[in-house]
Amino acid sequence: MVSLTVISRTQQESVGPSPDAALYAVQELARRAGVSREVFRTWRVDFADRDFVNVLVQPGTRKRIRFPRIGAGMWNQIQRGVFHTATASWPSHQRRTGEFTADLRIPFCSSSHFDLGPLFVSDSRDSLTCAVDLLASTVLTLARFEETLPSPKDVHGRFPASASVAWRGGFLHRPIVDEYGLALERGLELLLPGWRPLQRRLCVKVSHDVDEIGIPFSLRGALAKTVRNGRPILTLRDLLAPLLRGDTTHQVLLKRLAQHSLERGLDSAIYWKSSRFGPYDTGYDVDDPRIRKLIDLLRAENVEMGIHPSYATFHSPKLFRSEVEKLSALLGGRDLGGRQDYLRWSPESWVEWDAVGLAYDSSVGFADHIGFRAGTCIPYRPWLWSQQRRADLVEIPLVAMDSTLFGYMNLSAEQALALLLDLCDRCRAAGGVFTLAWHNTSLANSSHAAIYRVLLDQLASSGRYDWKSDLV
Repeated sequence: MVSLTVISRTQQESVGPSPDAALYAVQELARRAGVSREVFRTWRVDFADRDFVNVLVQPGTRKRIRFPRIGAGMWNQIQRGVFHTATASWPSHQRRTGEFTADLRIPFCSSSHFDLGPLFVSDSRDSLTCAVDLLASTVLTLARFEETLPSPKDVHGRFPASASVAWRGGFLHRPIVDEYGLALERGLELLLPGWRPLQRRLCVKVSHDVDEIGIPFSLRGALAKTVRNGRPILTLRDLLAPLLRGDTTHQVLLKRLAQHSLERGLDSAIYWKSSRFGPYDTGYDVDDPRIRKLIDLLRAENVEMGIHPSYATFHSPKLFRSEVEKLSALLGGRDLGGRQDYLRWSPESWVEWDAVGLAYDSSVGFADHIGFRAGTCIPYRPWLWSQQRRADLVEIPLVAMDSTLFGYMNLSAEQALALLLDLCDRCRAAGGVFTLAWHNTSLANSSHAAIYRVLLDQLASSGRYDWKSDLV
């Protein structure tokens, strides 16, 4: 983290998020407002005020942003899972192109007044005041605090979208924390007339979880694919592959996925498993020469290799570490990222991934509904709530996954494409990363394959996301 200077602290530190968590929130909001690292290093934070955190934003002047401090009573309620979602308006009446709504939604809010007026108000030439305890809301949203509380789980032990405050509040399709950054940018332009934000650009990260590769061959699996997709030629390919030493259907489709990205100037990341056979794992062997050959071939095309910890690794640190160690030895290199199988993830998963030194995770998306699980499309280092510190790894939030669209949500191809393009536009407005997970098995369905190609055509002019730069 780029360091901030803390001017003073008070005995009020025990109320609400810690000063370190508040500093973390200041940085995340500043990043989303387009504040450069050089400018951010000049900011100073003052905790001396009992009611406000004051952020001094220009050396040698009194110019400041005032963030209200959450009260002890409300903080105790939040700890018990009782909180509000408030509504605020943008700092000025005119919205820029790319801002989709007239209001801003702030969960984990200390105010029961649902219409707060402008999120930031210019009190004077030297002061900008936030209408609500935005630092608390920001860190709690990014840290997935609500998922640390007792909550309902689905049949796979996952926290479902339907249990989230974003679903109940109707803003799961909005990157609300990134919108706070846009609002702060507006306020900073009023406070600092000579300041200009960094330019925003949409970036894209496409990834593929290899749950099936057709090795070892399974007649039952091949026949099941025929029933699902109505394409017996795929079954015939799988029947002949062991005899002719050719590629299985899933190998062919995986190569095709990578090629689709490369042809459009986009990157692909492929996440591999190292698990035993089980109810949710096909148990393929990544040491099989045919798979090793495929990995080498894809690497030669500059396709990123990553990890896909199995279904059983969720809340099983020992098994998780064992699979990571095997995949790390196979794939080589320390900078590896990936995604949990079935999106079986919780905030403690961050702790496990961080402990084994993985570079990034891209599991933070709901299995049952696409959208912004952590309220952001901008990769960030998560705040580990159980340890009250910032993680070393980067979270690249997952915005959309094929199996969510066509399975859990049961959308038609047209509905899925419309929703995906809308989320792309929201990521573009925030200057974030549109992160898409698409399985090789999906390409066996002609309509799903067509949607994928159309979507990539729309994204072809976007930037590549260089996640390694976020590790620095």
